[in-house]
Amino acid sequence: MVIVYRGRRVTLDVSKTVLPNGREMNVEKVLFPHAIAALPIYESNKVVLLRQFRPVINDYILEIPAGVIEEGERPEMALIRELNEEIGAEVDYFEKLFEGFTSPGYSTEYLTIYYVSIRRLGEPKPEPHEVIDRVIVDFRDAVNMVLNGGIRDAKSALAITLYMLKKGIRV
Repeated sequence: MVIVYRGRRVTLDVSKTVLPNGREMNVEKVLFPHAIAALPIYESNKVVLLRQFRPVINDYILEIPAGVIEEGERPEMALIRELNEEIGAEVDYFEKLFEGFTSPGYSTEYLTIYYVSIRRLGEPKPEPHEVIDRVIVDFRDAVNMVLNGGIRDAKSALAITLYMLKKGIRV
């Protein structure tokens, strides 16, 4: 392993790897912690989204709450923590929708997505570097936003689509 860069959240490793076919290749790998994301369902048919400024794309984007699982933290605890911080949510129930790698061509990030029934919404407590607004939309509107490009975040589009399939919701 050759560490080229180590930042607050990511580490860049450039190493020589031997492939299953015996050939060697230089692999550029972003080492990233495991993360969680949540599709918050409120009042049975509303989705709580975030309108969040993302400096990497220099734009606001609509997305579901998500965050990194801290060292020693269980995914379920990270889920509850992130929902409380980002949307001020008190969780009633949650269930796993998906887990897997986000971009295995270059990153080790492993994401678990849940859908969450929200009991109550209070005041969000975002971290100082988060520029976010809570946006509540009808679930059908969220589906239409995925279809018409209003939601451009892949994890959010996946969560909404999987929830729709799981619940047998027709649009």
